[in-house]
Amino acid sequence: MSSDKPYSVYQRAGSANWWLRFSLPKQGQIRIGLKTPDYDEALKNAATEYQRAVFRAEHNILPGKMSFHRLAEQFLASIKADETDAKKHATYVAHRGVIQRYLLEFFGKTPITAIHEPKLYEYVEWRTTYWTTGPGKNLNHIEYLRKGRKVLRPVKHEEPELATLRKEAVTLRAVFDYAARSGFINRAAIPKLELGKERSNKRPSFTNEEVSTLLSLAEQRIAEMAKHEKLQYERLVLFCFISIAVDTGMRPTELYNLNWAHIVGFEQERNKPIAERRIRIDAYGKGKQPQRLVPNVGVFGAFDNLWDAYTKLHGREPQPDDPVFANVDGNRIGSIKNSLNQLLIAAKLKADAFGRERTAYSFRHTYASNQIRKGTDVYKLAINMRTSVRMIEMYYSDVVPDDVAEQLEGSFN
Repeated sequence: MSSDKPYSVYQRAGSANWWLRFSLPKQGQIRIGLKTPDYDEALKNAATEYQRAVFRAEHNILPGKMSFHRLAEQFLASIKADETDAKKHATYVAHRGVIQRYLLEFFGKTPITAIHEPKLYEYVEWRTTYWTTGPGKNLNHIEYLRKGRKVLRPVKHEEPELATLRKEAVTLRAVFDYAARSGFINRAAIPKLELGKERSNKRPSFTNEEVSTLLSLAEQRIAEMAKHEKLQYERLVLFCFISIAVDTGMRPTELYNLNWAHIVGFEQERNKPIAERRIRIDAYGKGKQPQRLVPNVGVFGAFDNLWDAYTKLHGREPQPDDPVFANVDGNRIGSIKNSLNQLLIAAKLKADAFGRERTAYSFRHTYASNQIRKGTDVYKLAINMRTSVRMIEMYYSDVVPDDVAEQLEGSFN
């Protein structure tokens, strides 16, 4: 390859195919697989890929580099209209309000290509509780500009109507449409958000028998690592993560954010008989304010195991600001996705009976289903899960408690 080209082609160790490597201002070094072992063909592909990357970079649409935040701001700039055009200006103001108040706060710097359908429904749940138990619960007014003047509007601490959610979903769709027009995302890849329609079998969870199978296998895998302290510790953390998730209904992010200081009463309760131990948990999600929840009584054992394992591995007890879910170095775990997937596959539980893949979020759904089956009041459950009654009804209405089932199956006489 001649030295006057602004890029180079090379082969990675152990691979017959050629790769392209170059740098662009503010983009850093970029590597692209050319998918061919033929050198001449690789040179042709390299020229094409380089020119495509330069074009995308000049238009700020380099794949993988565009966050939702930047894309939404560019979308607003593209539709901004002079106030003399009343209709277009009103559309711009409406979109700006939804984007700045809700969409940017939730999606933030997430790459546009990383936002899939489950994330959209997670957003709907977050948005539904925004003014009741979410980030806006302590706000009393909204400040905005009207004809150059600051105006304060009082807020209503209530859940939005379905019509409001649909109207705001139009703004979200408009941002994705703009991304497709800009060439950053394929139009066929735009995730769908359906509001107000019944979605059967919406969320994959586990039966109690499946949870038992999963935990039994996890325990077995811990025992197999008896001679490997660090690997055994990692597998114990996964076992406890599952146990705590099933007994609390916490979101994965909330679990990752847990410090020992958030397990209220843990150290004091450790001295009591097992049957008398009770704790509360302060959950931290995307918002800055904690929300306290009541876990099932069976959760204490998992926290006990994590405390003892940490103490044994590091030679000291955890401090209040230490993470509950820590790796072997004592640092906070950012994800258990890979280890959980390996366990689910080994247990043949990766997908449910309908073929839907299970994730760490599925334990939250299991918790909700179990609470409804045992007759927990849906309003109390919504508060404890930091969500809305509407979300509980939407996703778990197909869960029928046994005592209700007996009534439904009984004779009309």
